Amino acid sequence: MKKLLPVLFVLAFTAVNAQTNVIGNTGNVGIGTLNPVSKLQVVDNNRNYFVNRPIAGISEDSQGPNYILLHELYTGTLLPDMHVMGKITGIRGATSAFNRKWTIEVNTSTAYNATKGSLICYNEPSRLVTLVYNNKTYLAAEIVNSASLNYFSFTGYASGESLILVKDDNVTNVLPFAPTDAIGIQGSLSLGTQSSSARLDVLGGPAWTTNNWQKSMKLYNGAAIEFAGASRSFGLGASGANLYFSNVNSDGTGGANYFMIADGNTGNISIGGSVPVANYKLTVDGAIGARRVKVQQGSWADYVFHPDYQLPSLQEVENFVTTEKHLQGIPSEKEVLEKGLDLGDFDQQLLKKVEELTLYIIQLNKNVERLNKQVAAQQQTIATLQAK
Repeated sequence: MKKLLPVLFVLAFTAVNAQTNVIGNTGNVGIGTLNPVSKLQVVDNNRNYFVNRPIAGISEDSQGPNYILLHELYTGTLLPDMHVMGKITGIRGATSAFNRKWTIEVNTSTAYNATKGSLICYNEPSRLVTLVYNNKTYLAAEIVNSASLNYFSFTGYASGESLILVKDDNVTNVLPFAPTDAIGIQGSLSLGTQSSSARLDVLGGPAWTTNNWQKSMKLYNGAAIEFAGASRSFGLGASGANLYFSNVNSDGTGGANYFMIADGNTGNISIGGSVPVANYKLTVDGAIGARRVKVQQGSWADYVFHPDYQLPSLQEVENFVTTEKHLQGIPSEKEVLEKGLDLGDFDQQLLKKVEELTLYIIQLNKNVERLNKQVAAQQQTIATLQAK
């Protein structure tokens, strides 16, 4: 308290002797301004900095989303500088009221013919939106539909700001704002702890996304995603949502050039830009190069060598080939062109034909050996008769 008294004395002395400083009747302190609107307002370098500036009103109790208007939005008419750069908070809680916290950090501005901005939210989701209020278009921060919030306040730099709480019934044409400003983190980002679970929610897609993407995550050159641990899983944001892997340039362009798609309903994956095919877990639109491919089969063609296998006669084979113009059990050219090949099944059918050919050769060899023995016996008989 002793250290605080000199500070208060200096402030009081400054307020009395300076024409731009004041301690108002409301208890608000202004430095560089005679009309402070928060407990402390500092004006310097042609900028207004507010500490705990109140935003009047209470949000609705589960009646729909509410909005805090930040400032006007450029819609074709040139505008002067308008900025809101700082933190906005709202709270709720008591022995008879549900605990709720809402904190956002906004960095938005409209100047001349452009509006830019970004938002970081804590405790619960929030986003920047554009809307129309009293026939003017604003950039606003959305408060989700839940228990009411009150005691809103703003701390930071603002100019040409609105900072008004409005209800969804009083606004029209609410649209998501597509931010182009980057939010960077230099260093490592950790979610949760080693002993607790963590979740990353992506609530909206940035401007570079295509196909009306609502959720997206972009990695620049040299980046990677790793899912580590004994139990691995990857969940899409909603049932039915596809996961797109895209070739993105270092400047963030080129998002439409996707090279892999995962179907959110079936889990089927396609590589090469085509849509996943319903009956195949993996679809590849292009060539596959591999050192080794292993196909698991439920059966194999060794049954051809079983004693009870009925080997078709060569006459039957000749009749089928003459009529159908392909081997029995082997797909025709038309079938291959229309449906492709099942490599595992095709290899099994080829092996079956090889094994049948082996049996034909064994039979032919036995017949040849039998004929050779007959010829040798006949030659011996002829030689004996000639000797007499």
